[in-house]
Amino acid sequence: MAHIDSIEKLEVLLLLRARAEREWTAAEVALELRITDVSADARLADLTASGLLVCDAGRPEKFRYSPIRSEDVRSIAELAMAYAERRVSVITFIFSKPQNHVQGFADAFLFRKK
Repeated sequence: MAHIDSIEKLEVLLLLRARAEREWTAAEVALELRITDVSADARLADLTASGLLVCDAGRPEKFRYSPIRSEDVRSIAELAMAYAERRVSVITFIFSKPQNHVQGFADAFLFRKK
């Protein structure tokens, strides 16, 4: 899935998917997954921007699993199954994807010994 570029983001998505009837704050996600509130907030914002979660505008913001596209629902179900059955393969795949186009651009200017 193009939207998933980190294990942390995958864990957040799968947590909200597993408990789709519930709304989550960033603090609740952070506590459940043992990550920082800042990180949870960033992952939730990314997933919302990708159309995989919805967010109410209250304070604190609350997020719920609700993909916009039906193909995303199927893809996430397949991803959840693969992660449950072949965790190492999924993690390896995520880490093998290019992480940052800006970093790639910056690396082009590194001086190398000949």
